[in-house]
Amino acid sequence: MNDVLIIFVDGLPHTLLSHMPNLGMAREQWSIIPGFGYSVNIHAELFAGLLPDDVGYFGEWMYNPESSPGRRIRKLLPMLDTLFRPYILNRGLQYLLARRYHPGHAIPNIRLRDLDKFALEGLHILDDPRNYPHSSLFSDFPELHTIPMPDLPKGKRDQALYSAGLNALEEASSLFIPLADLDGFGHTYGIDKKPYRDHLLHLDKLIATLVQRFTELHPRSHVFVISDHGMVNVSQSVYLDIEQSVAPASEKTYVYFSDANLLRVWVFDSQLRTSIQTYLETLKCGQLVTDKEREIYGLTSARFGDLIFVLYEGLAFEPSTFARHRPAGMHGYHPLAPGQQAICVHYGERWRGAAPHRMHDVCNMLRGALGSQW
Repeated sequence: MNDVLIIFVDGLPHTLLSHMPNLGMAREQWSIIPGFGYSVNIHAELFAGLLPDDVGYFGEWMYNPESSPGRRIRKLLPMLDTLFRPYILNRGLQYLLARRYHPGHAIPNIRLRDLDKFALEGLHILDDPRNYPHSSLFSDFPELHTIPMPDLPKGKRDQALYSAGLNALEEASSLFIPLADLDGFGHTYGIDKKPYRDHLLHLDKLIATLVQRFTELHPRSHVFVISDHGMVNVSQSVYLDIEQSVAPASEKTYVYFSDANLLRVWVFDSQLRTSIQTYLETLKCGQLVTDKEREIYGLTSARFGDLIFVLYEGLAFEPSTFARHRPAGMHGYHPLAPGQQAICVHYGERWRGAAPHRMHDVCNMLRGALGSQW
């Protein structure tokens, strides 16, 4: 296997590459179109070349009553939702009811009455790269040494990952180093605030040191710095009053799951489909994903929702299942929106293959560098 260093930065937008004095000067750099949705699916495309249709999930949570955390107390949930109406009580009881459901995974801001409708199905490949149930860079190239994520608070992980990666450079000729904290800074502060920009510059220095040291040790190597998606500031909230405007949601009418900026609707009463679609269009704050787009981005499965609606950049549902309040920064908008583009930077002998445009192109590029195609 060739000498390859892959540095992954979670949530580094292509729009900010010019604000990184070292990384922004790289000779070969490309803007990469992410997939629809969030990291759980984008990482599957980036590291395994697989779209949502290939892995069978779109988002972490899917409509699946049979595997939901509230399935055993389904008849009690509407009453409990009414009795525990104050938000803090609702969330507290939800935590108690679902605390044994997939330990280590937080239950999102699902209403108690909907706790029997959705199940956790999405798999994060970076949680356990070697045991991901699909072929990936990590299973196909076992010699690719991967720095594990430390058990530290968000915001404290990158320094530890950098130090571990720097130490591993001496022994590993192929190495994967994830840098995970920039995404959290973006959600918490937005991309213009000082804590985010300070961390961006800090990352630029860490990456420059890793690149320099690896290329000194392996002069004929390939070094890639990649990200999964961009990030933009959230400037306005959108209140979703679909049940007041269309009809109450139920398993006889329709159900919906609202991530921060992405809405999935499963329609059971076909007579309501046009009304729901008209309601979403009249919001004038987003767009329905077309059948053609669903084909392009691998979203053709009906399990992903009969209707998928994505907000325009800079908007977020408040509240949503992502959180009670809107985040300061967000990603997961339309893949072609300018703030969503990710990066792929390459150091080494000029790349002779095709320039990458989408995440699966980057995956193929990494496979070529790691394997015998180069």
